Amino acid sequence: MARSRGSNRPHLGVIFWIAAILFISILLMFKLPSIRTVLENTGFVEVVFENGSTGDPAGRGEPADPGLQEPPVRDRPHPSAPEHLLVSPPPEATDPSPAPDPPAADSLLAETPREQKEEVLEVAPPRQPRDEEPPVRTRQSTVYFIKVTDDGRIRAEAVSRSGPATSSPLTKALEALISGPSAEDLNKGLLTLLPEGTRLLSARVENGVAYLSFNEAFRFNALGVEGHLAQLQQVVLTATAFPTVEAVQILIEGQQTAYLSGDGVYIGRPLRPGDFRG
Repeated sequence: MARSRGSNRPHLGVIFWIAAILFISILLMFKLPSIRTVLENTGFVEVVFENGSTGDPAGRGEPADPGLQEPPVRDRPHPSAPEHLLVSPPPEATDPSPAPDPPAADSLLAETPREQKEEVLEVAPPRQPRDEEPPVRTRQSTVYFIKVTDDGRIRAEAVSRSGPATSSPLTKALEALISGPSAEDLNKGLLTLLPEGTRLLSARVENGVAYLSFNEAFRFNALGVEGHLAQLQQVVLTATAFPTVEAVQILIEGQQTAYLSGDGVYIGRPLRPGDFRG
């Protein structure tokens, strides 16, 4: 009797655990949607199933083909879950109005304010009225050339020369004399008897006497005494045409000489215009 009671106790324990398992199974069947929702909300399903899906499904160490992978568990509806418990991702918010195009680079540059450079305008001073240039002052001088008359006489004839006024009019007049007659003067029969190569070296006036220094060429004249007298007359008359000159002292290379050449024409003293009138 006692043995039969002891042997029934294990059977009762097995029945109890079977009944408990059945009860838990039935409870899970009805509570599964709620449990699933709780697991999905807490992220438990993503941690368990998604981490497991990244492994090698074939066990060969190769990544699974993304085209063959099944969608996540949370995206697949459970066959026994009610429709109102299915969780679907919220639709993305779409704006019916099209997005504005980004501004072009040129428009951005156009909208960017440029640095305004300060322009400094140089104002030119008012032009002063140009003073009228004074007229060039001229001076008339008289030079003497030689004209041979029909009867063979030699006489000096005055010719007017015009030139700019200078501080040394005597020098300019003598240089014009040395330059010789112009074409117009030659047409009138005028000529000069100054020796070729004559040059004026210096000229000064002291106490009414003009000291005129000529080069060595002035001493020699191919026409002899008449040529010397004619050349001296040309110089003396040209110099004494100035009111400040009364006589002329001839110098050769700056030195006073008694005679021109060896023909006896004396030049050791100042010569005046009256010395050449016969």
